[in-house]
Amino acid sequence: MSKLSPSDTSAAARPADSVDPSDSAALHRSSQQPGTEQHGRRISRVMLLQRELNDKPVPVPRPSAPTASAVARASEALRARGVEPVGPDCTDHIDLVLVLGGDGTILRAFEIARERDIPLVGINTGHVGFLAEADPDGIEQVVADLVAGRYTVETRTTLDVEVICPDGTVTRDWALNEAALEKRDRARMIEVAIGVDGQAVSSFGCDGLIMSTPTGSTAYAFSCGGPVIWPEVEALLLVPVAAHALFPRPLVLGPNSCMEVVVQRVGFGGAEIWCDGRRSLDVPVGARIRVTRAERPVRLARFNQAPFASRLVRKFDLPVEGWRASSSADEAYSPEEDALHQPMVTSVDTSTDGGSRPDSSGGTA
Repeated sequence: MSKLSPSDTSAAARPADSVDPSDSAALHRSSQQPGTEQHGRRISRVMLLQRELNDKPVPVPRPSAPTASAVARASEALRARGVEPVGPDCTDHIDLVLVLGGDGTILRAFEIARERDIPLVGINTGHVGFLAEADPDGIEQVVADLVAGRYTVETRTTLDVEVICPDGTVTRDWALNEAALEKRDRARMIEVAIGVDGQAVSSFGCDGLIMSTPTGSTAYAFSCGGPVIWPEVEALLLVPVAAHALFPRPLVLGPNSCMEVVVQRVGFGGAEIWCDGRRSLDVPVGARIRVTRAERPVRLARFNQAPFASRLVRKFDLPVEGWRASSSADEAYSPEEDALHQPMVTSVDTSTDGGSRPDSSGGTA
């Protein structure tokens, strides 16, 4: 397991909500729960990773230095505090992965962090940066907090992906965001039969299927009409892509469910399943795909304890102005009250006697 508890593991030195490193069963149970937080510890060696296009400027509206300059600042800040920055080829013990880039770079870095079972923190020098914890102008503060152990570690659910071919060949991979079944022939649909926990559910033609974690619900699945699932919710998500069916609804499944897909017919070139858009598995006609929650999660280092709704509004730049302006236009909120009254996405109809009611879009406010 990852060494996430403080270096002094005596009962008196551990925080009340930390996990005893000697209790392997408790550590295993803790690692399986999305959103579980453990206290950070002081670090001595950090793996420093960056996006592949090192000198490409950050897109507007973040006119920060290019990634290469940000990496140099991070490396200098680490050395100034007695922490050794190392590259991806380092085989010695590493406490944490610090990655500078966008979500694609962070997903690439998670391949290393998950294999070594260590936490990762991202600094956004890309576009959206939903998985990132800070922007480039906060590098020095991020390093200071890391070195001082002022962070928590949050676990995120991952997926195990298995493709069983008609000839008995089995290929496997994993995903943090999603496993996306796609066709290679753009002119034809792919016909699939889907099942959950051994029960056939539906069959239809479509452009593809997305099997997602709560973390991936704000990525490809979101673009295809899937719901946003809070990261701490234990669930899996199945979203059809352009399904030719009367009821092509996304399915929100239990965390222990097994999603199964049989490819019945596909055009020229066959089909493939992409894990986080980085690694692909070939899917011939007649193949069966099984996707389940993986036993090994990934770990994110967190400094900002703001609720997920705040991150959602900020990263997606959601239109939320005016939701509280009608009651008292000249009432001012203190900074503390502003932190507690984060903008909400849906409106509330208070014309009835207590409680909320569905709004015009069909959701519950």
